Parts: sequence; structure tokens; C-alpha cells
Amino acid sequence: MVSDDHGAQRILLEASSLNQHYPLPKSGDRISFCLHQDAKNRLRAQNVSPLPPLKENERVEVVLAEWNFQQNGGYGIHQVQRSSPIFILGQFLNDQTRVPESGEVLEGRLVKHGNGQWLLVEADIIDRPSETEPAIPPQPAAVAGEPESGAGSPEMQAENQAGARRHNPPAALPANRVLNGEIISWDNEKGYGFIRTAQQQSLFFHISAFHYTSQRPQTGQQVSFYCNRPAGSEPQKALKVVLSGHEAALFSDRPYDYHEVNLNMRKLLYYGLSGALYLLAVNYYSTKLAVFYLLSSAAAFWLYRSDKQTAVTQTGKTGYLGRVPEKKLHQIGLIGGWPGALLARSIFNHKTGKASFIRVFWLVAATNIAITYLLLIHYADNPFALWLKN
Repeated sequence: MVSDDHGAQRILLEASSLNQHYPLPKSGDRISFCLHQDAKNRLRAQNVSPLPPLKENERVEVVLAEWNFQQNGGYGIHQVQRSSPIFILGQFLNDQTRVPESGEVLEGRLVKHGNGQWLLVEADIIDRPSETEPAIPPQPAAVAGEPESGAGSPEMQAENQAGARRHNPPAALPANRVLNGEIISWDNEKGYGFIRTAQQQSLFFHISAFHYTSQRPQTGQQVSFYCNRPAGSEPQKALKVVLSGHEAALFSDRPYDYHEVNLNMRKLLYYGLSGALYLLAVNYYSTKLAVFYLLSSAAAFWLYRSDKQTAVTQTGKTGYLGRVPEKKLHQIGLIGGWPGALLARSIFNHKTGKASFIRVFWLVAATNIAITYLLLIHYADNPFALWLKN
């Protein structure tokens, strides 16, 4: 057999050394024993017995072997009974502000899952002892009366520091830890900005990484985030960003305010009333066209709702896969569905922050109104217009 405490050194195991309750050992068994050296200087095991099995609700320590940040979970190995992996989920960590790293020790309570696997709950991360900082050699003191060298002049020092920054780029941020920073810039039109970290680094983030449905980032906000792993020369970026105090939402696929009703009643009434008045005006001249516009508005409402749900549940997983193209949203608005789209935008708070989309939206609405006016009033004698009119 091989001992955990003696590396690859083999230890002799004989039948006479087995505990009476352990008559039939098998390869792979985890055992406890006493070590003895015989007359031939060989290491022999005595009083060999199997390690006790894991027990439910027992508090144990495990060494984390792997952690998947995207799935918010991983597994570890019991420090003594190593035969079965013990799974850890982020939702069962007592400290929701950080993520364990491989090699760290976690302590928690064992629970048997329905599939037979062991699960660690009420888990605490036991910090590893910090490494001792290397001693900085003392700098030699300047000799009194000796002129300073050119390297000590302010100009040379600034040049040396700039060269050091060029040759020593800032260290990569850890990809498996919740970090803090401040939004230093945000372009609402383009939908991206930058976060300044505690290490004074600028980190890019896109609107899709902002983990909310009813608000957009603003310069000066304090945020928490995690970023991707560095890949070659590609700069790191924040994958998920929340406001300070909302760190628990980083471990959820759904945005922080997913269950909140964020209705702007003033905007809802204004937009809803505007759309209703337009449909009533169209109905005054042409019930057929009003019914068509009403059906188009219902279809537009459904498309906006579907696109919003896809954006909430799929962002960060499949990118824009499954999203409704903006061109299609504008097309259905052009044929008379813009009142329903206007109502959906206010209810679902969707497509309300992208300035380029908003400009095209109102242009489409104005075009539809102009076409309706020409069709029902200006060219009222047209055969098609006569068929449409009441």
C-alpha cells in the first residue's frame, strides 16, 4: 500500500496486521494504521482498519479541487476520506462576497443529495496563511557632500517610471474573485464604459454585463464585479457588474431586479393614452385600418416582450442568439404596430436607453402617421382609400 504521509514509499501490509472487523481489504480502500519498522528495516502497517465513512450533518473540512465560476460551483476532497468528491455550490457559501480558489480549505456541514452525492452546505472559506513579503534591501544612503547622479534627477526618475510601466504591464486581475471598483466613464449611446479598480486599472464592460433590467450604469457608481481570465494579448473585461451591496446577484443568472415591478406610471399612462387616441382617430375614418393597426400593435407588444425575456435570460450565455432583430421591431412599427411597441417599451423598460434605436423608433412612428394621413385624408378619393374608409 501507499501512505498519504510518506509520498510514494510503499508500506508492507500483511493479513495479520488487519483489524478483526476488517478481514477483506480491497484495492482503493482508505485505511488508518500504525507504522512499525521490522527487523529488516521495512515499514509495516499494524492495526489496520478502514476509515469511517462520511456521515450526514457532520462538519468536515475539504480541499477545493476545482471551481467553475460560470456554474457557480465546484468540488473538493475530504482531507482524510478521499474516496468520494464533495460538491460545493456558491449558494451555500456563508460569505457571498468572494469565491473560493483551488487549494483553499472549506469547512461546512455534509448533506446527502438525492442523487447520492455528498454536498457541503453552510460552508466557510478558511483563508490560507499569507505568504511573507520578501524583504526589501535597504538603499544605500547618499554620502554627504557627494553630488547626486543624473539618475536621481526628477526628469530621469519620471522617465524610469514610464519605462517600468511599459516593460511591466499591470498584473492580471483574478478571474475567480469578486472585485470592487468605480465606474469612471459610461457611453450611453454605444452601451459600454470603464471601471477603475482598486489597483487603479481601467476595465472595460458592456451594457450586457450590467446585471439589471430597469436601470443603466452611471459615472461615479461604486460597483462589484468579476472578470474573465486573461487570454493572450486580449485585455480583460468585466463579465458581470452589480452595484455595491448587491453582490449576491453575481451568483445568479437572473438580474438583481428581475422580480421587481418597475413601472413608470406617468410614462405608462402617457404612452398608453397616446397610442389609444391614435387608434381611436384611425377608427373614426377607417375601422378596417384601425383593426389592422390594433393587431399589429398586439404583435409588436409580444415581440418586445419576447425580446426582453431573451435578453434577461440569455445575456452572457449565447450573446444575441435568439434576440429579435431591431430591424424587425421597426418594420412592425412601420405597418401600424408602434402604439403597442410604445406600450411595451414602458411596461418592460426595454429599448429605452439606446439613443439610436429611439431616434429610429420615433421616425418610424411619424412615417406611419404620415402614411395614414395621406391614405385616409389627402388621397381620400383613391379607390383603395374609399374601400378602407367607413
